[in-house]
Amino acid sequence: MKVGIIGYGNMASSMLEGLLRSGVLSSTDVVVSSRTASRMSPLAERWPDVETTVDNRMAASRSQVLFVCVRSEQAKEVVESIRPSLSPSAHVVLINGGVRLSDLRGSDIRFSKVIPTVTAEVGKGVTLMHHGDNVTDEQRDCLERMFSAVGTVKVIDEDRFDVGTSMTSCGPAFVATFIEEFAKAAASRGGYSYEESLAMVTETVLATAALMSEGRNPASICRAVATEGGITERGLNVMRSDLPIMLDMVMGAILSEHRRTGPELGSH
Repeated sequence: MKVGIIGYGNMASSMLEGLLRSGVLSSTDVVVSSRTASRMSPLAERWPDVETTVDNRMAASRSQVLFVCVRSEQAKEVVESIRPSLSPSAHVVLINGGVRLSDLRGSDIRFSKVIPTVTAEVGKGVTLMHHGDNVTDEQRDCLERMFSAVGTVKVIDEDRFDVGTSMTSCGPAFVATFIEEFAKAAASRGGYSYEESLAMVTETVLATAALMSEGRNPASICRAVATEGGITERGLNVMRSDLPIMLDMVMGAILSEHRRTGPELGSH
């Protein structure tokens, strides 16, 4: 099975790296197209057997599964330009939450939509997925198995993508920013360098996530750490006062722009 990718920005790069490292894809079965050839230079150095091109139509004509990894405003144009080159059985996968499958009606192309996460690069995270009505069971299973190799797959209704994307695809940036700011605040009090603080906070976040993945809920962890009137409780009171307002503002900012711009995918 030949897998094609049109558009090689940050998300496509992380997605492909994870799929190749997991072994679910072979580098000899992948063709990547980008209008900027230099974007693909690191890919060619790391995975020399991956075929690269600047010809979207060529990539489309050779692919049984074709990922279209471009911005919302580019998606329709790219799909129309490659439409004549697609085989009748091709499975086209949009990596974009800002385009609805209904926007691309008028053909018998088999569309699915996938929102991956940069954490797929290390084989973890949640991939959101939705299939068009004409996608075959075999194509659904193939795509879901592919992404199950780099994390958890959650198949959802299309109208759930916007909020879901904020948690799974945008989420790593928010978590990374929390870790960074926590480390900066600790380092500014003296005694630890920023690098030491960053390493300690990162390990703490990883360990806490591991506890939660084994069934511990946030409230039980807080109860285990915070004693009444203690230092942890004082810190939690500040977070519980300010975080809900801030996170509601973050969600509002994301959702107000989501359909207009879509996620940051890079260019085609």
